Amino acid sequence: MAEQAPKVKNHERLLSLQDELRSLIAQAEYLRDQVDAITATIQELASVIETLTYLEKRGEGKTVLLPLGAGNYIRARIEKVDTVIMGVGGRLSIEASVKEAKDMLSERVKVLEELRLDLLKKLEEVNRRINEILPQVEELAKSEEGK
Repeated sequence: MAEQAPKVKNHERLLSLQDELRSLIAQAEYLRDQVDAITATIQELASVIETLTYLEKRGEGKTVLLPLGAGNYIRARIEKVDTVIMGVGGRLSIEASVKEAKDMLSERVKVLEELRLDLLKKLEEVNRRINEILPQVEELAKSEEGK
C-alpha cells in the first residue's frame, strides 16, 4: 500500500506536466503567430518607405497602376510628390510631407521591431521551458506504461 502512494504522485505529476506542456505549446504558437504578423507589417511598412523614396526622386509625371480594390487597377499619372495622406489610426488620416511620412513610418518600424524582439525573447523562454518539461513527461509516461 505504501508503494501505491508514489505511483499516484507520479501519475498526478505526469498529468500536471502534460497540462503545463499543452499550455506552453499553445502559448508558443500564439507568440509565433504574433511575431509573423509583426514581421509582415514591418515588411509592408518598409515597402511603403521604399516606394515613397522612389516616387520622391523619380515619380513626377510617371504613370502608375492605382489599386481600386479586389485586384482591380486603373492607370493614373502622378502630378506632384510633395505630400502623403497617412492613416494614423481610428480611421483618421493626416497630410504630411514625404519626409515626415517616411520619418513616421520609420518610427513605426522601430517600435514594431522592438516589440518583435520582446516577443522572440518570450518565445525563447517558452521553448526553453518546453524543452525542460518534455523529458520529464516522457520519463513519467514510460514509468506509467511499466505499471
